[in-house]
Amino acid sequence: MAYEIEVERVFRARQGLPSPVRQRRGLAPLGPGADVEVVLRAAVAFDDAQLTARGWFFDTDELAERLDGWAQVLGADVWTARFAFRPTFELVARYVFGELSPVVPQLAWVELEDRTFGSRTRYRAR
Repeated sequence: MAYEIEVERVFRARQGLPSPVRQRRGLAPLGPGADVEVVLRAAVAFDDAQLTARGWFFDTDELAERLDGWAQVLGADVWTARFAFRPTFELVARYVFGELSPVVPQLAWVELEDRTFGSRTRYRAR
């Protein structure tokens, strides 16, 4: 693909899972109300041949609106209370990708960045 357009939203989230690393280091676990800064990103990929006469393939405002909704969902409750599965960043990224892919043409990937602890998790289309 020649182009990849990324859209992102920043929000605060509470995952709710214990951290074995924090425990091993003797650090206090995050409290029940403690949150982390998260960036939700998604990208759409397309080729030159898909550009319209207007010079674009995809309306980024539409993707931004969908990510606004997901940022609200992911920031509203502790993830362990929201999801029926164990809400690791990997599984949540895959879940959001699965929810967005039917309504976002040529969705390439969804990424969750934990800015508080400095990690990124990206789920790509196959």
